[in-house]
Amino acid sequence: MNLAILVRSEILKTKRTASLYFTLIAAAVVPAIILLSALTDDIKGIKNDPLNGYIKLASEMNGLFFFPWFIILTCTLLPQIEYKNNTWKQVFTSPAAKVNIITAKYLTVHLLMLLFLLSTHLFMLIAILLANFIQPTLGLLNHLLDSDKIIANATNNYLTMLAVCSIQFWFGLRFKNFIVPVAIGFTLWLTGTLLALYFNSSIANYFPYSFQVFSNSPQHKLHLSKVVWASVAYAILFSFICYMDLRRKRMNN
Repeated sequence: MNLAILVRSEILKTKRTASLYFTLIAAAVVPAIILLSALTDDIKGIKNDPLNGYIKLASEMNGLFFFPWFIILTCTLLPQIEYKNNTWKQVFTSPAAKVNIITAKYLTVHLLMLLFLLSTHLFMLIAILLANFIQPTLGLLNHLLDSDKIIANATNNYLTMLAVCSIQFWFGLRFKNFIVPVAIGFTLWLTGTLLALYFNSSIANYFPYSFQVFSNSPQHKLHLSKVVWASVAYAILFSFICYMDLRRKRMNN
């Protein structure tokens, strides 16, 4: 069974769950907050360029909080499908290579991550149009959209979260209990955020759950390129660990 068939199979599994709706709802949270803020608050520092100012604020909120939370939950929910339906033995006895099984599941997670990023930017543009229609005095459409910076920020948010994605994906496969990997993930995320933002610790440069700060905090962007490479390295390492763990699980079943 080739990889393409396995990926389609994993996508079909997600359609029978709330994964798609969860992704779209999660992606709409920050644009909804920004829309309310644009209509009710006077956020300092963005009067000169409110259009790109609100988009930058949305990117930072997503990158620091909602995108990591989404990844932690998604990387736990998807592997739990097999535990919930008691179908691991069926998966293991299918005519598919072990590496293709793990890759298909991993790629499905990344497809949802990309869908989240694309959807949240689309919802953000809709929110801006609504805000400008309801309150034209904001002058949101009187400025040019800085598309290059938007793409760069989205790319950095994605790359810096590769490590967390791989680690949480392994946790999701490793633990049958849904609460355990979620609790571990949120605890590590909180620890990493505090290390980087509040303690300004050098440990944050090597702690995967701190990496999202480096793409969203101006004082940390100096080390962004190093962190991106570290994130990719962690992703490769924990993907290998996850594969080895899955292979052992198959042998034991």
